[in-house]
Order: sequence, then structure tokens, then C-alpha cells
Amino acid sequence: ERPVRAGLLAVALLVLGAYPVRAQGPASDEAAVRAHFASFSEAWIKGDAKAVAEGFAEDADLVRPGEPRVVGRAAIETFYARMFAGPLAGVAKTMKVEHVRFVGPEVAVVDSSYTLDREQPAMKARGASVTLLAKRAGVWTTVASRSYRLPGGGGPAR
Repeated sequence: ERPVRAGLLAVALLVLGAYPVRAQGPASDEAAVRAHFASFSEAWIKGDAKAVAEGFAEDADLVRPGEPRVVGRAAIETFYARMFAGPLAGVAKTMKVEHVRFVGPEVAVVDSSYTLDREQPAMKARGASVTLLAKRAGVWTTVASRSYRLPGGGGPAR
């Protein structure tokens, strides 16, 4: 009977091992990642380019729809200062974290969605972002971010 049980256990372990298990960071890490995005949203609402940039690593880069790649925290701050004073002035942004996936104990990939809305000049847009975060010195920070406009949201109203 013992060899049968041992054999069944071995088969069970092989079968269970054949199925990938979704890597999940501790709940505190997921909460910290979500708080990181909440801080970004708060800074956006205030139009505070410096506070937006503080969530990015020194060597981070980002790509936004219709814009060239921006590299480095200082350049990201300059980019957002320009955007908040120009094309995104008065634009309300609503963001939702859709999914957090930990690909390692100190690396997370975050899928999020967003809407942009402004009365005058009219703007309605929606999009999605993929953001790579790294835990550096115990703090989650954005190292790369890519945003894409989704159909049906448009951009400036015509």
C-alpha cells in the first residue's frame, strides 16, 4: 500500500507542477503598488509635474500617445510641466488599476485604464497603460510606462 501512495503522491506532484501558478507578491506590495498609482492621480489632479515625476526612477522612460519617448526623471518632469500648461491643461484624468502582476519579488507589471475629459476646449479620450515598476530601496517606483489611446475616445473634439 505504501508504494502505491508514494506513486500517487509523485504523480500528483508532477501534475500540479505542470500547471503554472500565478506569481503573487505579498498583499502589502500590491497595496503599495496601488498607492503609487493613487499618488500619481493626486499629482495629476493638482497639475503638479514635480510630484508626478517623483514617482519615476531616475532612469525611467515613458511613451505617451503622439509623443516621443521621454527618458529620465528630470525630462519626465519637464514633459508633464509642458503638458499641464498646454494640451492637458484642465483635463481631468480618471485612472483604474486593472491588474498587478508580480514577475519577481521586486518587479511588477501593471495594466491600467484611463479616461481624459475636459469641457473647453472639449476633449474626451480613453486609453490603457502598461507600467513596469521596480522596488528600489524598499519603494515601488515606475521604471517604464507605455500608454495607448483606445478607439472610441478620440481626443480633442472637432
